[in-house]
Amino acid sequence: MSGHPVDVFDLWDHDGDGQVSVEDILAGIRATGREVDLEAVERLVAAADTDGDHLVSRAEFDAAVLGGRIEVTDAAAAFEVFDVNGDGRISVEELESMIRHIGAGRIDEPAADLLAAADLDGDGYLSPAEFRALLDFLSR
Repeated sequence: MSGHPVDVFDLWDHDGDGQVSVEDILAGIRATGREVDLEAVERLVAAADTDGDHLVSRAEFDAAVLGGRIEVTDAAAAFEVFDVNGDGRISVEELESMIRHIGAGRIDEPAADLLAAADLDGDGYLSPAEFRALLDFLSR
């Protein structure tokens, strides 16, 4: 493990202005050579945007995550967002980031334990199908 947790908000806030827009998220994902559903990103921003400016501040992001307003309902889009290095699989570090930002206070299991339980092929990473199965399990 790297010891340096990935901060999803900072990843999306490319210019460091403390605001994340739909375009920021799309650019971050497209920079990895992948596409993501525009409507899924718009729903994510709308869920967190409490002041109606179509931007998500750090405070809005944190409040939305803690308040459970940001829910991972689109497994493919979530996979793209949390596959930070774009290698097509979720590592334990990337899973830790997801738990910290999406599952804060609701997921008690360590990321390594969740990964081990969901890693059906035993390669030490979550494939898109394994990730989807884990999300389905966690949403029960």
